[in-house]
Formats: sequence, C-alpha cells, structure tokens
Amino acid sequence: MHLKNSIQLNASNSLPMRLPSKVMRLNRLGSFHQTRLSFNRQLINEMYKKKWTFNISEWNFNEEGVGNAVIKAITDINVFSLIVFCHSIKDEERSDRVIAEKWDMTFSLFDGEPTEDEISYMSKNLKIQELGRHLNKQLTLSRANKSVRIFATVLECLSNGKQPDHNLINDIGYLIRTTAVYGNGKFGIGDYSEIQNKSFLKKPFQAEMLTVYLIRYFSIEIINYLAKIKGGSKAVKLNNTLSRHIGVGNATGLGMAPFIINHQELLHKWINAREKAIAKVISLKKLKPSEQLKIITLIKQAHEYSLQWKVDNKIQMKRINEIRLNLKKIIKNKDTNLILKDTYPLKKLIKYNEKKISIETQELLNSILIEPFSKIVDDLVDDMNCEETITLPINTSIHNIIKIIKLKYSWALRLDLTKDSENFFFWYTSETKSEPRLGNRFVDEGVEKELPFDIPHQIQKCLKILITLPKEMSVSEAIINHPEIRLIIRRILIKENYPYSEIQDNLIGSLTKPKDMLRCKLSFFGASKYDPKSNLWTRITLFQGAPLPHQINKKRSCDWLFPILKLDEK
Repeated sequence: MHLKNSIQLNASNSLPMRLPSKVMRLNRLGSFHQTRLSFNRQLINEMYKKKWTFNISEWNFNEEGVGNAVIKAITDINVFSLIVFCHSIKDEERSDRVIAEKWDMTFSLFDGEPTEDEISYMSKNLKIQELGRHLNKQLTLSRANKSVRIFATVLECLSNGKQPDHNLINDIGYLIRTTAVYGNGKFGIGDYSEIQNKSFLKKPFQAEMLTVYLIRYFSIEIINYLAKIKGGSKAVKLNNTLSRHIGVGNATGLGMAPFIINHQELLHKWINAREKAIAKVISLKKLKPSEQLKIITLIKQAHEYSLQWKVDNKIQMKRINEIRLNLKKIIKNKDTNLILKDTYPLKKLIKYNEKKISIETQELLNSILIEPFSKIVDDLVDDMNCEETITLPINTSIHNIIKIIKLKYSWALRLDLTKDSENFFFWYTSETKSEPRLGNRFVDEGVEKELPFDIPHQIQKCLKILITLPKEMSVSEAIINHPEIRLIIRRILIKENYPYSEIQDNLIGSLTKPKDMLRCKLSFFGASKYDPKSNLWTRITLFQGAPLPHQINKKRSCDWLFPILKLDEK
C-alpha cells in the first residue's frame, strides 16, 4: 500500500494519521508492542517526576514464608499501601486459572495506611478473594502463585551464596505470576468514580499498574528473606542486575477480549494517542545527531531483545525470527544512517522499510521511533481516558445513519456472510467457569447464549431494515419500532466520532485469533515477552527491566524499552 493511501490528515492538527482501515485489523493490533505511552511506563514516569519513595512498614513472616506485609508507596500528596498475605497451599492446589480457589499470595492496594483492625479484617477476606466482603478503601484485588519453573531454583541458589543462572532469569522473567488483578469497584472494593480525581489515578489502569509494580517488589524481597532464613550467613541477595530483569508474570485468556469490543470510545482513545505519537515523530523535519544515534541504538537493542525472546509457539517463534532478520537488515543497511540524516527522516525510514519487513516488525519499529521524543509525545497520555457515552443522539435521521454505515462500515458490507467460514465461531459466557468462551457454531452447544460480537452481521441486518424506513425518520422512532437494532445503532454513532473504535474484522469468522485482541490490550498495559500458548491465551511479563524502587529517582530510570540481560555462557 502506498504511503499516501494509508494515512489521513487529522483536521485538528494536520497530523498524517494512519487510516483506521490499516490500523484496526486484527493482524496489526496483534502485533503491537509496548510504547512509552503504555500504562506501566506512565506509572514509572509519574514516580520519577513526583519523586515517589517506598518502604516496608510491616513484615511478619515465618520461616516458610507464611504471613503478611504492608508495602507503602509515598507520592507527593498520597500514600498507597500494598497489603500482602502469603498462604500455605499444596502443589496440586496451585492453578493459573482465574477460577482457582487457593493461591500462594493474595494482595490489595489500599488507599492510605491501614489500621490494625483493617488489616485483621482483610486477613479474613483477601484470602477468599471474590467470596469476601471488601473495604471501599481497597482499590484493587489480586492474587498470585510462585513460578514452579523458577522460584524454588532461585531460592536454592541464593541460600547457597550463588546468583541464579542469567539464562534462567531471562527465559522465565518472573518469580511469581498473577492470575487476576481486579479494580474499578469489583467485589465491593473502591469504585473508579470515587478515586479518579485522586492524582495519577485518573489515567487508565494506574491503580492496577501500581499493584503489579509493588507485587514485583515484594516477590524480590520475599525470596531474599527466605534465602536468608534457609542459608543463614552464606546466603546472598538477588543482585540489582537480575532483580531489575525480574518482572511479574501473567496468564491472560479470553476474559480480556470482550473489553476492547465493549469499550469503543476508550479503545479509540488508546489507539488515537498511539497513532498521534507516530504521526508527530514522522512529521519531524530534522533529527539532531544525538536523536539519530538514539534511534540506531534502540534498533540494535530491539534486535538483541528479540534474540532473548524465545517461546514454544511455532507461529510466534517464526514471527520473532522475522523480527530478528528484519532488524538485522535495517542495522546493516548503509541507507539507514543516510535516511536519518535527511529531511523528514522517520517518515522516510518507515516508507523505505515498510514493504520489506513484517507487520510485527513495523509496529516494533513504531515503538522505537516514539521512544526518544518524550517532549512531543508524553502529553498525549492526558487524553487516553474518557467518560463513555451512555445516551444516544436520538434526533439523528435514518438518512444520516445509512450514510455513516456506507462510509465507516464499508468493510463489513463487503463480507459474504452467507459463507460458513464467516459464521464459524460464537462468543458466550461459561455458566460453570464464569469466563468468556469461544464456541464452534457447527459443533458446540450454547449458540442461544451468544454474545453480540457479530458486528458485520448486525451492520448488514441493520442496513436492510433502515433502507425500508423513511429517510427523515429519527433514530429514536426507528429503535422503538425495531428494538433489535438499538445496540448496533449505538456502535455506529460512536464510530462516527471515534474512528479507531471498531476492529475491522469479523470476530466470529474462522480466521479470528482472539490472542490478537489480547495482545492489543496488553501492549497498552506495557507487556513484554508475549508467549502465546494457543489462539486463546498467552503468557506475558510486566515491568521487566523497570527501575527498582531505590532506582526510581536516578537519571534515565524511565528508559527501559526492550530490556536485555547479559547472558551466561553455556
């Protein structure tokens, strides 16, 4: 696709924005990487700017690591406390499923400093998570398990006075893995509407990100503590290099996919900020020599990162190998340096390489190009949240709705929905597991419970109804007469003002891979080392390479895109 056909001018600022028809496809959304706009990066930037401090105010554990702790994050105006409870469970009781009933550790981010009575109350309720009764001062609810692949091994090494193998730390990337991090009023905890005006929490998912960051801190502290108990005077602590490369693991499944389908305006806000950042940097007329060097350095770092990114999934491993080859060619190509010295260098660098590299490398390159330009892109994070529309503009005419459909949903109208391949899947919620599921329409039961994620089907049905109605009729009258089109009319009206709000693929078609939707959302969380286990779920790591609490206020602490670790010789 020629560059002129894949971008549009944003009317408000004349930025060359990529068209939704290019960006909002599953194969591209499923190739996104962390950027400096990602929510965990926003949190670290906030910590650095406001000079946050951290301390452990309570630490009560026995020699087996059972007990509780309180870890405080002290901002310029607030105090938040991570409440931790560690439990004793059997190996067979340990599960990564969100429906598990026992965990090694349970957590809650608390607004302020808890009293003894509040800690005592939470000790009874946190361990049973959804089944408990929680305080409105609790901002999140979370649980985690020790990594069976690494925790015991690292503990054994440290207790014997040795640092663990660098390759092991890099390959796994975390000591514990969360199975859920809930926020926004779930199960009786503090509702987002009550806290959104409290400092940094008005930005998306900041309470959840702070929870995960403090869980990471705790995971390092608890393993050092247990190593000291086990090894005594010969024990050592996990060194700073390895500690910084430790993140928090997470296994993410279908439960995350409906979010980006149901929250159109929010999805647009996230994508729009990212696309504006890309547009801003490709609009730069000249780069300083230091900026040119930074771009080259980041491409080299990304290449080394890709060499350390290893997964069992054959399809993803093939994609990683493509990234390695693509980046190596860009690095070795003499034209790369010449382009960076030219006018509009980043625009030309993208155009020069676009047809030669994979979609995943293209999006990784976009993350790189945004990274050095904090002064012109960081303010975009202030427009990544919104109050989502509840009511419809009821006076809109049928003529206008038809016009929007033909203009904004032409991709949906082109699909031949009579084909079995376009009706292959159906989405539903499992009654026994309380989780979203994807069924095969021609094999599985439960089609009558289908969730309304068949957007192209709804669009075509809606258009067939609308063209039979008087053009001057209002939307409100049409919905009264045809209530079955109410939900899709709402989507259409949102799409008119939020161009990046709709995935332009058939989500019940046979080619749909839900992991692409998961990856899109996870990229905004700031995930790294995507490790898909099927088309339905993936493992990821959060905060790998992020500064440790005692490093937050150091220069360049916010620079941790594509973290790498010097590996041991084998």
